[in-house]
Amino acid sequence: MAMEEKSVSAVKDKAEGYFSKGRFKEALEAYESIRPYSGKDPRIVLRIGDICRKMGKNDEAVNAYKQAANVFILQGFVTKAIGVCKIIMDIDPSQTAVQQKIAELYSKKGFVAKGEKSPQVVQGVKPAEAATEQAAKFPRTPLFSDLTKDELLAIIGKVKHHIISPGVFIFREGDKGDSIYIINSGTVDIIGKDKKGHDVTLATLKEGDFFGEFGFFSNAKREASVRGSSPVSILEIIKGDVDAIIEKHKRVAVVLFDFYKERVVDRLMALSPIFEPLTPADRKTVLARLTSQKFEQGVNIVKEGEVGDTMYLIKTGEVNVWVQDPAKGKVVMATLSEGDFFGEIALATARPRVANVTAVTNTELILFSRPMIKDILVKYPAVKNVLEDVIKTRVAGVIKIKGLQSAALV
Repeated sequence: MAMEEKSVSAVKDKAEGYFSKGRFKEALEAYESIRPYSGKDPRIVLRIGDICRKMGKNDEAVNAYKQAANVFILQGFVTKAIGVCKIIMDIDPSQTAVQQKIAELYSKKGFVAKGEKSPQVVQGVKPAEAATEQAAKFPRTPLFSDLTKDELLAIIGKVKHHIISPGVFIFREGDKGDSIYIINSGTVDIIGKDKKGHDVTLATLKEGDFFGEFGFFSNAKREASVRGSSPVSILEIIKGDVDAIIEKHKRVAVVLFDFYKERVVDRLMALSPIFEPLTPADRKTVLARLTSQKFEQGVNIVKEGEVGDTMYLIKTGEVNVWVQDPAKGKVVMATLSEGDFFGEIALATARPRVANVTAVTNTELILFSRPMIKDILVKYPAVKNVLEDVIKTRVAGVIKIKGLQSAALV
């Protein structure tokens, strides 16, 4: 580490010591002495904003936060810039120029358009040269980088910003899953239960990680709890707000579907015995070919006797798999919900469907076509063995109908 960096680091440590003791005047003086270095480290002016806000100097806090937002934008950290934007808006709701600038710079899939000049900064604030040099190209941020300027501006306007203390739960297992969260800074623990009902840390997520997307997309309840393990800054995107945005910006639904495939379907495929042999790159190729289809409550999705050329993944909703017994009438073999696959047997064997599938609720399905599966089998012959094992397991609970053996799943 260069002597200059060591000196800056030492001043920051000293300033944080003052801050932790409530000596805000001394902390502010220390941070102001290294403010020229904020072009490389925007956390300096971010902290100056925090201190000024604590001291009731809101105008100075806004100016410091604006400078931090500029540098974050120019370095390509869009979620951090949005977080700072939300702090500014809390202090002064009229400061809309900051969120407008984020939307302008983060259009066109995360890159400044060819031929455009270097982006302007928020009026009245000059970022350091070190940050300006990085303005020509941004790193891709999941979800945000795929939005146009107007779409991103609409999202920014609805995003919620939260500061969570260590030990505080953001949500608990069983809660309604209607938000996606992005970590701006700090860490959170994913908490599950062991066999005795005690809390167990399943994973720790850090800056830049998303969580909560499965519940957001599937309307399912939370399968685990999330708790702050350090002071954490998070952004929250609420499903109801996004639905309202989609009414005006239809393409946002397409961007969200691509995000869903990347974040949720890819994980489900990785956990599925059928797709486990695939490399991440090959899963990505499959994901690009997936489409979706919606079915209203009561509609038959699959009918007994028809040709089976599609496998399905349930994105939202619930379905019944059933057969018609001459003696008993309609017999429900299984009820499936979000994250479950069905239809792989007919797809793998090319035999007609041997059961019916009906939407219990309004349902959205992800479609895996026969050509797609054939391509996988050519490259991964082991998948055929996995499919055969799945079929054997599924038909273990067969019943006789009309002299045929009918699987629990189609």
